[in-house]
Parts: sequence; C-alpha cells; structure tokens
Amino acid sequence: MKMLWRPTSGNKKTGNIPQGYIGYTKEETEASCAGCKWRRKDPETGEGGGCYYWQGQTQGAHKSMRVRERRHPDEYTLDYALENARRAARYVRAAVGGDPNIFDREAVENAHKKVKAAGMKGMLIYNHFFRTKGKHLKGLTMASCDTVADADEAIDQGWRAAVTITSHKAPGSKKPQLRSVPEWSGQDYTTPKGRKIVLCPAQVGRKDCNTCGLCDPTKHNGVPVIGFLIH
Repeated sequence: MKMLWRPTSGNKKTGNIPQGYIGYTKEETEASCAGCKWRRKDPETGEGGGCYYWQGQTQGAHKSMRVRERRHPDEYTLDYALENARRAARYVRAAVGGDPNIFDREAVENAHKKVKAAGMKGMLIYNHFFRTKGKHLKGLTMASCDTVADADEAIDQGWRAAVTITSHKAPGSKKPQLRSVPEWSGQDYTTPKGRKIVLCPAQVGRKDCNTCGLCDPTKHNGVPVIGFLIH
C-alpha cells in the first residue's frame, strides 16, 4: 500500500501545494476506508454515504494518477513532489483520498520529517479511525470526528480533532442537497465539554490551507478542535 504524490494542485481551498492519494489501485483505497460510515449508506437506516472523495472529481483525478504512475513511477513519490513543488508551498496535504490507518507509525513519522527537511512547515493529514485501526497514529494525524461529542472523546484521549458541523453549510455552497440547510452567518460553536471549535479559515476567512496550517497534527495544541461546515 502506497500513496501517490503530486507536487501541485488546483484546489482553491488547500492552495497549490503537494497532495497525496492513498492506493495504487481502487481496491487498496477501498481497504483503507473499510468500516467508514461515509463510504456507503446503510440500507436499513439510510445513514452514511456521501464522502466527498468517493462522489466527487477527486475520484477521477486519482484514477488518472494510477494509470500514469505505471509508466512514470518516479513522478509519484513524496521526494518528487517536494522537489517540484511551488516555492510558495508551505504545507503538503496527505491522504486526500483514502485513510492513513493502513500505514504504520514509523512511515507517517518519516513523512512528517521528510516534509520538514524539505523546508516546509508541515503535513496536513486526517484519520477517521482514531478509536480503532488508526489509533496508532495519535499525534501524527488529526482525528476526523463525526460529532462534537466524538471530538471531545478524541481530545480527552490526546488527539487534536477535526469535526463536521452539520447545522450550517459553508458560505457560498451551491449543492442542491444542501438547499434546506441554513448558511453560516457568524455562529460560534463549542463541544459538549465547552471546548471552542475554531472553524476552518479556508471556509469562513481569506486563508487557504497553505497559509493557515491549523490542521498540522503536530502543532497548534492550543487549538484542539477544528470545525468544517458541510459544503
């Protein structure tokens, strides 16, 4: 199991930074996501499904990488991505597709070290399985949480957390399925234990991930939880 890396990106939210996609095959990516409720909808309850990666343009981008990597494998390594990144790139975004739980702790630690050795500030990476198969990555990945109560649990266990805010959608969201969800208009949020949730600046401010860096799991312990409005 490996990650396919590219040195640049057209993603406006992240900025033009190196990005990595887990899985040299679709089956490898599926294996990393196995057990995540956002991968597939429960036929009995109707809950779950709707993961941005499995439904969006990201899926097509990853497929193209898999095809081209077979001819040019040297162009899909972290080393290549770091060497060919834009000079303005400060961070890298790992695991855009797939979940990093399939890597051992040493591999993820080495990736963090390599990014910083290249002169960048850090690596942004999320793990949806902080309770189970991803628990060995505490301190190296953000705990991706489904609810604010989950965020409290993760923080109590020593993680920094990222959580989806489902009560409001991000400003400017045009998705038809979110038509009935009110747009964020300045509301503040806290967890059940009273922890302040800092909303993603790329959603509500002028920063992108490259100029923010709050989701670097190895830093910013004073900001324990980041909130993402549905979008």
